[in-house]
Amino acid sequence: MVNIFIANLDWEITSDDLRTTFSTFGEVTYAHVVFEKDTKRSKGYGYVEMENTDHAINAIQALNGMEINGRRLDVKIASPKGNRPPKKEVEAKKPFQKKPFEKKPFNRDNNNRGANQERRTYASSDRPQRRFDK
Repeated sequence: MVNIFIANLDWEITSDDLRTTFSTFGEVTYAHVVFEKDTKRSKGYGYVEMENTDHAINAIQALNGMEINGRRLDVKIASPKGNRPPKKEVEAKKPFQKKPFEKKPFNRDNNNRGANQERRTYASSDRPQRRFDK
């Protein structure tokens, strides 16, 4: 018995469609399209089990790369979970943490200005004038 993995399926393809397609090459014992639990929408891949190894290889060679509804199928023998390369570990993002608000003390000496800022003093003639345009 050969387990075949089919990727890049069109969203509209059903398990019955897979069974019909692969049965032209030989006896199909199992056909399944994987769906999301929440939305019940196809994930775009599925599995087919065929009884005869020669029929399965013929089906893989014939259907791999075939374009259906604008999508090229990727058909290959499914590998057991133990034989797959390990997935890359992704570090979980830490949730955003707000820093506590620090209230700075009011300093009367420099009117709450920074250490490098000086108080501006103008002579009456140097003071900026407001302009009222009509």
